[in-house]
Amino acid sequence: MRRIEPGERLAAFGGAVMTAADLAVRDPGLRRLSLQIDEDLYLVSVVESPADWFNHGCDPNAGLQGQLSLVALRTIEPGEEVVYDYAMTDGSPYDEFECACGSQRCRGRVSGDDWRLAELWQRYGNHFSPYLLNRIEGLRRSTTRPRLVFTRGRALKTPSQARPR
Repeated sequence: MRRIEPGERLAAFGGAVMTAADLAVRDPGLRRLSLQIDEDLYLVSVVESPADWFNHGCDPNAGLQGQLSLVALRTIEPGEEVVYDYAMTDGSPYDEFECACGSQRCRGRVSGDDWRLAELWQRYGNHFSPYLLNRIEGLRRSTTRPRLVFTRGRALKTPSQARPR
């Protein structure tokens, strides 16, 4: 075992691509060996590999790079477990569970909506799956764009500027 430096590639995921409908009719055990890679697309291991056994952690030392690579987010010491936050890849409710990671940052529950947490956007930067980065960008645009409210024929920039007469 050796020290792993930030940015170092730890694993590349591989397997067969399936839709959620395909995955739903297969052996339920496949879900634990699957990784969501796009809207309604999952990568399912055909042959088990070490990449199938990375645990979730709410304070991860690894993160996604691109669609299929896992890299170190910080220095990982010999003997330290490599974990990544499933919020970086999961955007649907197919694999939700109570979290027992034991981290000070533990959210208590892992859900397919965790990618929506702005705190995680700041902490993980671009270490989300590309399809989630697209969703995040859409949310950022929708929350930073001034909303127009029309009242008596006048457009106002924000709802707080609209006053009843």
